Amino acid sequence: MKQTLQIRNRRLGPGEPLFIAAEVGVTCNYDLEIAKQLIDVVSESGADAAKFIFWFPEEIMSDHSIEYHYDTVDGPRSENMLEMLQQLRFSFEQWQELKAHADKRDVVLFSTVNCNSGIEWAEALGLEAYKLSSWDFNHHPLWRRVAAQGKPMLIDTGPVRTVDVAKVMDLMRQEDNDSALLVHTVHTSRPEEINMRTIPYMAKAFNTPVGYSSSGRESETDITAVSLGACYIEKRLTLDRALPGHHHVLSMEPDEFRQYVRMIRDVQLSLGVEDLRPSPNDLSERKKWFRHLVANRDLSSGTVLTEAMIEGKRPETGISPEYTEFFIGRTLKRDLKENDSLRWEDV
Repeated sequence: MKQTLQIRNRRLGPGEPLFIAAEVGVTCNYDLEIAKQLIDVVSESGADAAKFIFWFPEEIMSDHSIEYHYDTVDGPRSENMLEMLQQLRFSFEQWQELKAHADKRDVVLFSTVNCNSGIEWAEALGLEAYKLSSWDFNHHPLWRRVAAQGKPMLIDTGPVRTVDVAKVMDLMRQEDNDSALLVHTVHTSRPEEINMRTIPYMAKAFNTPVGYSSSGRESETDITAVSLGACYIEKRLTLDRALPGHHHVLSMEPDEFRQYVRMIRDVQLSLGVEDLRPSPNDLSERKKWFRHLVANRDLSSGTVLTEAMIEGKRPETGISPEYTEFFIGRTLKRDLKENDSLRWEDV
C-alpha cells in the first residue's frame, strides 16, 4: 500500500500536514443551507474536508421495524431508523450544488458509501475519495466495487479484528487499488477499551497511513492519536447542538471547531523530530543562565589555584565549568578581581 495518499492538492501520510475532516454526514440535517454553512466553517477554520453520507435506506435495510436511540440536549429520543434515514437525503441536483459550493471554498467533499447507488452518485459527482464504514466490513462485493474506482479509500475499523482488515486489504490489491488509509474508530467511552496503540500497530501491520475518528467533543484521544502518528483526524461538527436530530449533542459548534483545528495542528507541529533540538528561545536563554568560570575572590599573579578559588557563575560568556579540573593546581599568570572571567592563557 502507498505510504502517502493524494486527495486534490492535499497529501496524507507521515510527515505531511494533518488532514482534518469535519464529520457532517448527519449533522447537516440534509438541509442544503445548513450543509453549505458547515462547509463554510470548514473553509474558514483551515480544515480540509467535509465528510457526508449517501443514504439509500431501502438498499441497506431489510428489517424496517428497527428503532434508533440517541441523545439530544433535551434528553434521549427514539425514532424508526428507516423513516429517520429517509429524511437524511439530498436529491442528486442538490448534491451537485453542494459539491460546487465545496469546490468554490476549496473544501474536499467526500462521502461514506454503503450501497451501489452511493457509488454511482459519488462517481457522477466526481468525488475524490471514498469513506467506508465500520459496519460494512463484511460486504465484500461493495468493497470490490469501491476499490475498482481506483480512488483513495478511508476505512473505518471499529468492530473488526486484524484478519478482517487483512481480507479487505487483499480485496483492494486484487482490484489494483493501493490507496488505503485505516481509521481507528471506537464505539466506547471507557478509556481502557479505546486502545489508542491500535494506530501505530495498523501502520506497521498494513503499511498504510493511519487516522482517527473522534467520536465526541473531547480532545484528549485526538491529541494522543496525532502523537502516535495519525495523519488524518475526523471530528464531528454542527451549527448548533440544539438542532433536532442525532449526533448534534456529540458535535462541536463552529467557534469550538475553529479553535480545535488550530489546537490539533499545533499538536502535530509540536511533535518535531526524534532528536534533541533546543528551540531558538532556549538557546538564547542558555546564554543568560548557563555558567562560566570566574575568580571566586581577588587573586594575585603566582597563586596556585584551588577549587575554592574559582566558581561557575552566570552568564555563559566564557570557559565552561566543566573544565574546572584543568585549572586546579595551575599557577595564575595575572591578577584577577573577584568575578573576573578566567581565560585559557591565565595559567
